[in-house]
Amino acid sequence: MFSYSAYRLAAVLSVILLSGCTSSLSDPGPMQQFSDVIRSYDRTLDKSERDAAITDLKHEKERQQAQVEKVKDAPKAN
Repeated sequence: MFSYSAYRLAAVLSVILLSGCTSSLSDPGPMQQFSDVIRSYDRTLDKSERDAAITDLKHEKERQQAQVEKVKDAPKAN
């Protein structure tokens, strides 16, 4: 039904369209190591981060305890 020139035109147009799509793909750049990719999803702390968090929590607890003691020792207003 279609002539030979119509098939050639369809082939050329498909190549042009596909080549346009490939230029819109993002450049992946250098590949990341698997451990680096997984680390971004990992919510656990390493040893130094864990120790720092524990120290911060201890200081905060001591500060709160000092405030509680301060309130207990304050004279009550009537």
